[in-house]
Amino acid sequence: MHQSAIFNFMVATTSSSSAPIISINELKRFNADTGDTVLDLDLALDYGPFEGSSKLRERIALLHSTPDALIGAESVIVTPGSILANFLILDAICVPGDHVVCQYPVFSQLHLLPQHRGIDVSLWQLTGAGSEPDVAKLRSLVKENTKAIILNNPNNPTGAVITKEILQEIVEIAREYNIVIFSDEVFQPLIHNPDIVTCPLVSLGYENTVSSGSLSKAYGMPGVRVGWVVSPNKDLLRKILTTRDYTTTTVSRLDDAVAAFTLGPNVLSKLLKRNLECCQEGIKLIDAFVSRNPRCSWSKPNGGGTAFVRIHDKEGKPVEDAAFCATLAEEEGVCVIPAGWCFRDDGTNDFKGYCRFPLGNLAALRQGLPILERYLHNN
Repeated sequence: MHQSAIFNFMVATTSSSSAPIISINELKRFNADTGDTVLDLDLALDYGPFEGSSKLRERIALLHSTPDALIGAESVIVTPGSILANFLILDAICVPGDHVVCQYPVFSQLHLLPQHRGIDVSLWQLTGAGSEPDVAKLRSLVKENTKAIILNNPNNPTGAVITKEILQEIVEIAREYNIVIFSDEVFQPLIHNPDIVTCPLVSLGYENTVSSGSLSKAYGMPGVRVGWVVSPNKDLLRKILTTRDYTTTTVSRLDDAVAAFTLGPNVLSKLLKRNLECCQEGIKLIDAFVSRNPRCSWSKPNGGGTAFVRIHDKEGKPVEDAAFCATLAEEEGVCVIPAGWCFRDDGTNDFKGYCRFPLGNLAALRQGLPILERYLHNN
């Protein structure tokens, strides 16, 4: 077995949807000209503000603003990672007996958690990165007891991006039926296709919108446990904050400080430039791999941190992706995500044969793709 390949692609598996991971020293170099420090060593290690520090909330608010729609810090609650942000939002917007519509495929928390709580979930299916969402189909899924539409923009795992125009159409549906729209925007602003114009959901002028985000994906910092909730709906924010008081009192002041430093103007632009360039290089590597291997196909991701590649057998049929990936790991030491197995629910497109590749781990791609290519040629 190729032990080094096992290590590198397992790293890609555990953090395979994020931009390239960054260190504290790299962050400091982005801000070397100003002399600002990542951490104030005189920082009091108390609980800190329950909603998060003012500096961090102001900087998060700017991420979700546009020139025509400025979001204020009062619209932001900081959480320990977006997974708690998502949990709190889902808990606040629907209860057992309600119905929600969830974009699909998607990070499983967004549709499985409501199902586990006794909420009726309809899946609004996408087909790939290049497919345009069917808004008429979305409208047809709305019921009398529909309380929310759940989105993931950019999408994990397909790399699809919902455009501003489509988002506005979704807002009109939600406004008509008085439905909350929740958008997991953890991959914004990783947009790779310059022809795609999207925007933060909460900037569209509809009060019943709420978004989540974090440092983990677009910023390559899952080790800093900072996520957030953003909404113009004060009543919804109050409900979320009350529930959060019974889960985690505050975010670590150390994490808060690192996050605020990262999202400052001197660091943010350089960090995003680095991450976008790295993901673009990942797209080039995978595109070249697919072009060389007729048993592979894909739609280039328009955004996000992942690629959705379909692998076929020698007869042209999609492989049984879970079995394929298990054998690949056993025989070659290359571990990739069997996306068709991970994102397969009854009554949906089964995504058979799809594997999820990282865009941000160039070392893993450069080492693992040649091994995978050789394996395809020999089997």
